[in-house]
Amino acid sequence: MSQTRFQQPRQIDPTLQFQGGLRLRVQIFLRWLAVLGQTVAVVFTHVVLGFDLPLAELLVIIGLSVGLNVYLDFNYPVTHVLSRQQTAVYLAYDLAQLAMLLYLTGGLLNPFALLMLAPVTISASLLEARTTVLLVVFASLLSTILLVFHEPLPWLGLPPDIPLQYRLGIWTALLLALAFIPAYVWRVSHEGRRLSAALAKTQDVLAREQRLSELDGLAAAAAHQLGTPLSTITLISGELQNLTGLPDDMKEDIALMHEQANRCRDILASLTAQNADDPVLSHMPLHALLDEAVLEIGPHEKQLGISCQANGLLATAEPIVARQPELIYGLGNIIENAVSFAKAQVFVRARYSAQQVTIDVIDDGPGFDADILARLGEPYNSSRLSVPGGSKSGVESAEDGGFGLGLGFFIASTLLRRSGGSISARNMRGQEDVDGSFPKGACVQIRWPRKMLEEPKGLN
Repeated sequence: MSQTRFQQPRQIDPTLQFQGGLRLRVQIFLRWLAVLGQTVAVVFTHVVLGFDLPLAELLVIIGLSVGLNVYLDFNYPVTHVLSRQQTAVYLAYDLAQLAMLLYLTGGLLNPFALLMLAPVTISASLLEARTTVLLVVFASLLSTILLVFHEPLPWLGLPPDIPLQYRLGIWTALLLALAFIPAYVWRVSHEGRRLSAALAKTQDVLAREQRLSELDGLAAAAAHQLGTPLSTITLISGELQNLTGLPDDMKEDIALMHEQANRCRDILASLTAQNADDPVLSHMPLHALLDEAVLEIGPHEKQLGISCQANGLLATAEPIVARQPELIYGLGNIIENAVSFAKAQVFVRARYSAQQVTIDVIDDGPGFDADILARLGEPYNSSRLSVPGGSKSGVESAEDGGFGLGLGFFIASTLLRRSGGSISARNMRGQEDVDGSFPKGACVQIRWPRKMLEEPKGLN
């Protein structure tokens, strides 16, 4: 079976660019905590431990943060969300304020120099990589200045003579921490945001398909509700037809009304007859499922062959599978991805036995990149080699308005796994035959226990 159409990509925006910064109320709260901690540390060290600190200067610097918080609190509502630029500026201020405190209390020899990591770590968890890199560079510059320029470390008695090598070691460790920890936090938070957004897209797609499948139930409910008033109209119009002495034009109108009311009753009767046991609505043969999944992809220009056959000696009758929207949509996305990268042909091959149903989607395109194959199915992951003509590998790019960056494959694989199936991908071997052809492209295989398709589990 082959079909010739012109494909239109789905319009799903996969953009995950973080659009906001930090809520102002949260940043004000965190700065109040910093002010409290700095004040307690300075007063305790000076009064209780007896270290000679420049107390007035330190309290003035801490007072700058108090003044900034008061200014922000009075000039912005508590619901205000800072932009990325504003968040970055205030985090840079926090770094500078901490650096001034460290300058007066021993520079990098002060154990609290470790707190230089806090603002850049917050940036890594919230902001884009470029902003975080700029803050890391700024924090590294401040650390380098504090290595050379600082007031003596407060000490009881004569201060110890700390070797230069040790000071350089502290500086090196701090710079490495400023580079590694934000990079680690950014990567983890970025993956978390990508996965959350992709799962949200999956839920949206599934909800949309579920709403479409519920239209049949709504039609039946409407038919049930409209049945009584239509019966009343039919009865009254029939009685009016039997009245004598009516003008001819009125008799024609009454006859037309009676005829149209009967027609509406016939339409509603056909709707209510399509109950949940109707195989057209609730169950279909396996080959019909493939046909409907192909319709999901829209028009395209590639030759598409569909086959559905029994698998060897263990064959039984063709499965009558439950019609699940997530199953049709997931298969449609896998087929659409194959069509996008095929040179000329795509094969959708179903095999079934008494225990298992397998569907292979094979194309004659460039196949999967070996480096990407192990991570296939992750959201926003480019999934193909470069195709002829110089286009970038992956599912349709975001700029083209398609899923982009593997989101379509992620949604498809998630939906298919929720239907009880397992999915795997590989590249075809050179002499591997598919219906008399040697496509040499990519192969995505989905397997289900046959019972899962015929008696689907409920979705959570």
